[in-house]
Amino acid sequence: MNMKYSNLYIIPVLVAAIASCTKAEGPEGGVSLEGRAVSISVSVDAAGVSGAGTMAFKSNAAGSPVTRAEGSIPYAGSTLGLFLDYGKDSSEDPAPYTQSNILWNNDGSNNWTAAAPMLWGKASDNVGVYAYAPYLEGQTDASGVEFTIPTDQSEGLGAADLLWWYPGIENNKRTEVTAGSFTDGKIDIAFRHALIKLTVNFELASQFKGQNISIKEAWFHRSGNKVKIDFGGSYNGNVPSVMGDFNNPDYTVCSIKMHDCSAEGKLSCEVLFFPGPSRSDNKLLTVTLSDGRDYILTLDKNLELQTYESGFYVTGIAYEMNVKVGKDKLEGGTVTVAPWTDKGSLGDNFGTDATEYSEWGGPEDIATRYAGGDGSQNNPYLIETAAQLAFLAQEANSKEEYTWPESPKYFKLTANINLKGYEWTPIGTVYKRFVGSFDGDGHVIVNLNVKDAWYAGLFGWIQNGATVKNLVIRNASVSSVSQDSESVSPHNPQAYSGIVAAYCSAGCTISNCKVDGTVTSDYCAGGVVGYTDNSSKDYDGSIKSCTADVVCSVANSAKDAYCGGIAGILSVKLDACTVRGKVDGTVSAGGLVGWLSSGGVIGSDYGHVNYVYADVSLSSVCIPNMAYYDVGGLVGSASYGTKISSCYMYGRVWCAEGLELTDVAPIYVGGVIGYTDGVELLACHSFASVTAGKPANGKLGAGAFIGYLGAGVKASRCSYRIDGAAGLPVYGYKKDGTDDSGIDVEVRE
Repeated sequence: MNMKYSNLYIIPVLVAAIASCTKAEGPEGGVSLEGRAVSISVSVDAAGVSGAGTMAFKSNAAGSPVTRAEGSIPYAGSTLGLFLDYGKDSSEDPAPYTQSNILWNNDGSNNWTAAAPMLWGKASDNVGVYAYAPYLEGQTDASGVEFTIPTDQSEGLGAADLLWWYPGIENNKRTEVTAGSFTDGKIDIAFRHALIKLTVNFELASQFKGQNISIKEAWFHRSGNKVKIDFGGSYNGNVPSVMGDFNNPDYTVCSIKMHDCSAEGKLSCEVLFFPGPSRSDNKLLTVTLSDGRDYILTLDKNLELQTYESGFYVTGIAYEMNVKVGKDKLEGGTVTVAPWTDKGSLGDNFGTDATEYSEWGGPEDIATRYAGGDGSQNNPYLIETAAQLAFLAQEANSKEEYTWPESPKYFKLTANINLKGYEWTPIGTVYKRFVGSFDGDGHVIVNLNVKDAWYAGLFGWIQNGATVKNLVIRNASVSSVSQDSESVSPHNPQAYSGIVAAYCSAGCTISNCKVDGTVTSDYCAGGVVGYTDNSSKDYDGSIKSCTADVVCSVANSAKDAYCGGIAGILSVKLDACTVRGKVDGTVSAGGLVGWLSSGGVIGSDYGHVNYVYADVSLSSVCIPNMAYYDVGGLVGSASYGTKISSCYMYGRVWCAEGLELTDVAPIYVGGVIGYTDGVELLACHSFASVTAGKPANGKLGAGAFIGYLGAGVKASRCSYRIDGAAGLPVYGYKKDGTDDSGIDVEVRE
């Protein structure tokens, strides 16, 4: 097992042996269970559970029914699911008395009743007994009970409180359990929590003294939306586990509306969650005050909301976080962690970077000057309001001085900006290309909206060594549409979309930028930038230290189209970047890059990818009559002397079945690269699930690592995961006469 993979996604749960379980005599001892009805007793936690064959419904100190699992009190929820698994033998398939996911109902008093009869087999027979709550329909496989975490928990946590139980585990090693282990045929179910609980205690800063301000609502942003309980221990062959259901095409990092924040006088909120992959923006909480203002809490370091014990990550942990809400920022306080009954300590305090936002009034809200500065490198123009950012777009799109590479203008953002979803005019056009330096200084721009533009992004067209750095763009919606070729002659009519910039030519640098949102185009789209080239000897272009959490899609029935989580088309260096989300492309689709080549006059020194990470659901839209389709976990198509090193791909790479394609329209699907020739790969690893349905006509080349293997490809110290490859070979199609002796790719169990 690769430990990096397991730490990212899987949290095995430590379950103690049931103290009350004593082995009964076998059939020769005079005790016969075969054919007897199963009965159950239910509580929370495994310590010393005993009692009658049916559960005694208990109340709390005030006399009210207990409705949630808490401490070691009985579980008084209304439903649960129960599995009995006697396995298979040579004569019977399956063995008698095996029953999957039987519904048990609580009558609201003191009785649990099975919706279908459950009977014991022989006392000496080994049996798997698995229980979870609440009951879920359609869960026929004990190795894959799937649960969707509710994203609105504001009315209560009961529907989100996933519980589970399995007997017979000691020291995290699976042990055999017989039917006779259950005294009188009664199953004492001692549930454990499968998720994690977070309580946030809010304190209003002194600036709010004397004001009628309260917490209206709060959202938590670090949960996976789907979890799966593996009772069979099929993943590690050892203990049952709870894991993020990352092979599900709908798996995402979701936001959850927290419980009880809006109650009068309430200054704390709760949420139940499962730790999903870290967000690219490290956003943890969004808080809305009663006056309508939003605050965002982000982490300045990677705080993992999980506990590690005895070689395993464990759930059933409670966190408590103290947060001060001020007019200017959210301040993180002490964080403690503990089981839901006993509190303990977790690490140091952590800070935040959230501030209030300057709100834009729309396209007519344009300032007449910057907040300060003269535009020089040592004294940049200062932008502290949304209206001043709009002023930059107006000036750059109308004045020649913003296009002079010999005297570039410098800009610095000094406040967070909320563009409010108003339609934005990108900075820099095909006619007035922005040449300068924009320093976000770590600030955030939210709710960017560019609709059906030619060159769509915060920036439209930048070139000649232009730089954009230290910027966060959240909740962006960017789309572009190609123009009529005659109306824009002699310019290229094709459309480009990128959240930071649509088009970057003649050597540009985008560094330390974080984006999230949706990006669409009918030709070329990328999460950070649509298109980059390095057609100038005077400037070195690169995309470095950027992260994207995006849904990127390109579809066009008439021509080629490219889509990538970072860039649609790339011919500069890509270094230390991360992408998550979903990518769909018509022709070339890649988790990082749609199409990758070495660049311009510089040759093979560019078009390189180093130290990158992708976790995406990736597919090809596959429109009939196109020339080809290249789908790769990292890169859709790569050629011309490019190098890719130290890269990791997680998630899903796939192509649909039954496509009506022409005889000359091949599909190439690979865990790392769809189509490649003349490329060198070093230390690249695919942890992806790769599937490809056979088209109705046309060619298919599907490989666990490479779809199409052309000439001159080298791969060393690379690997892919065998259980994600669906029996696919290392490469799906090899060009005639190609020497594959340089392909060194390890297959990992």
